[in-house]
Amino acid sequence: MVSPESEDDGPLYGSDAAEALRRREASRAKDSDEKFALLLAAVRAGGRCRRLVDIGCGWGQFLAKVAEALPAVELWGVDESPERLKDAAGACARARVVLCRADRLALPDAHFDVAVASQVLHELKLFGRPGELAGALAEARRVLVPGGRFLLLDHLDAGDGEVTVRLPPPARARLAEFERKFRCYEAAHEDLPGGAVRITRRCLQDFLTKDWSLGTAMEPMEMAETHNVFRREETEALLASRGLEVLAWQSFADIRADLRRAGGQLVEGAPWFRKFLSSAIAILM
Repeated sequence: MVSPESEDDGPLYGSDAAEALRRREASRAKDSDEKFALLLAAVRAGGRCRRLVDIGCGWGQFLAKVAEALPAVELWGVDESPERLKDAAGACARARVVLCRADRLALPDAHFDVAVASQVLHELKLFGRPGELAGALAEARRVLVPGGRFLLLDHLDAGDGEVTVRLPPPARARLAEFERKFRCYEAAHEDLPGGAVRITRRCLQDFLTKDWSLGTAMEPMEMAETHNVFRREETEALLASRGLEVLAWQSFADIRADLRRAGGQLVEGAPWFRKFLSSAIAILM
């Protein structure tokens, strides 16, 4: 494991929180498979890839997928959590793992054909210092070769409005617990006859993607952040301001699948996708 000479900030996740997150991701393997398949397809679609870095690589699941599918690619993984990097080194033995933060990458200039950031930059937007998200994007641009590609996968804002959904009693009890504990904004719903509830799109999205954390070491963090984070127009503008021009955008993860997992269904209102994958190219500034 390579680490920078000095690092002022500690990791966002402690060991207990990291373990809770690992268990959650293991229980939602199907979701991870969809995400990794989209990322791998995007890597392949862009042409030749000699070197790839996964920024916020976690325990190396995606690195292992790339290693299996593209054995000739030089792989690097970056994370701020020593616990997760130890597992990443085990999951993908031929990847070079580096302990550092996304806005201070201990990586060489113009070295990678592809840089990936999967569900990590929303934490910088929500919890980071002023300018930290922009700094992370600038760092991604710095380590890419001219014409290299940046793959950003993260949470989409569900947008304004309300929907009506039907939830079974256990899910309604979990929703009430979520609303009591959630601190990012005032979360509330209206009970309707027949087990239906009227709820904002944003609140439903946060509940369905965070209920797993209740009673775990990840609860304090998950209850303090939202999964309604990025909007397409502002995201493309921010990427462009750091020399990353978006060439493709794909929305995925239908909210109805999350409702079915909770035993519920959408009764009234239009469905939406809650994640996106953008593919941007490094351009000359």
